[in-house]
Amino acid sequence: MAHSVSAALARKLSVGQDDLSDRPRSVLRALRLGVARAAGDRLNLPLAVIGVRQSNRPQNEAIETLGEDWLLLLFSGPEGVAAACLDPSCVSAIVQTQTMGEVMADPPSARAFTDTDAAMAAPLIEEALMRAATLVEAAADQDSLTGYDYRSRSADLRNLSLALVEDTYRAFELTVDLAGGVRQGQITVLLPDHPFLPEEADASHVESGPNLEHSAGVVRAELNAVLCRMALPLANLSGLKVGDVVPLTGSRLDRTEILSIDRKRAAVGRLGQCGGLRAIRVNEHAPLPALADTEAAEFVASKTRAPQQDIQDASDLVPDTLDVTSYKVETPDPEPLESELDFANSDQIAAEISQLAGLAGAEDGPERSG
Repeated sequence: MAHSVSAALARKLSVGQDDLSDRPRSVLRALRLGVARAAGDRLNLPLAVIGVRQSNRPQNEAIETLGEDWLLLLFSGPEGVAAACLDPSCVSAIVQTQTMGEVMADPPSARAFTDTDAAMAAPLIEEALMRAATLVEAAADQDSLTGYDYRSRSADLRNLSLALVEDTYRAFELTVDLAGGVRQGQITVLLPDHPFLPEEADASHVESGPNLEHSAGVVRAELNAVLCRMALPLANLSGLKVGDVVPLTGSRLDRTEILSIDRKRAAVGRLGQCGGLRAIRVNEHAPLPALADTEAAEFVASKTRAPQQDIQDASDLVPDTLDVTSYKVETPDPEPLESELDFANSDQIAAEISQLAGLAGAEDGPERSG
């Protein structure tokens, strides 16, 4: 008799499981599985969702369910700004798991949360939402759970209410069991409540080919601007200290070199500003079309101390060799000698040399020798 009753219960349970497998997975079930799997795989924290409740509430009513001592996290996504709020028990369990490797049974002490706490808890929420989006089957729920990344930590509920600007939010209140019954906590997720349009979902899933925007987004462009090249003795270089000024001799803002990542010269242009940032107008010597009034003020060139020169050729911007112009120096003709030297007479040569050196005259020579 007992065997027949057990068989009947087994058949009923199997029929119920078959019915659940045929039914689409709801967002509540997806969140329960997503949070539990994210905590186990990402943080190695045993977590089970023992209770979950969903409701659509206005922004002010959704914030009233939160505590002042909770950790308030903001996430940005395609639907707007979302929030995930964790009570002190959850935050303490997450921090203890990542620092000590286990969850203590003692209740957490009251303290103000910091950005470090937010950085340790935010990956759990990101992973949970991503996993829940893959588990849910309804297109509207997939759209509401996809694409949220951690943005910042809100200091209090007032700042949280200012950051959440939507009129209505989908509130998911999860009661979680931590570390196999050591502690229980509360997690509340607030997602923007937007009407789902099927035609927009179909258009978003249409695969399009690669375009210039996608290609440019993955290209790494690192350019360095060189204002001046100068040689400095090693003794002066080793003697530099904080506050010393190195004069940039020969620097020209209109002849700024642009070097690529391999330190090769890519172009030459004028250094200036555009939109409040440093910018360089390349190939300034080339004839450019006239700018409209709205475009004329976009680039502001920096003034150079050296005078501008007319450049006829692009190779003249930065010459490879130094152009040295030779000048003819005219020197005055030497004055003619008063007397011609007789190189055969050694006494006359010695007297002339002594006179040029400021020594005694030639007539004193015989007296000194005598």
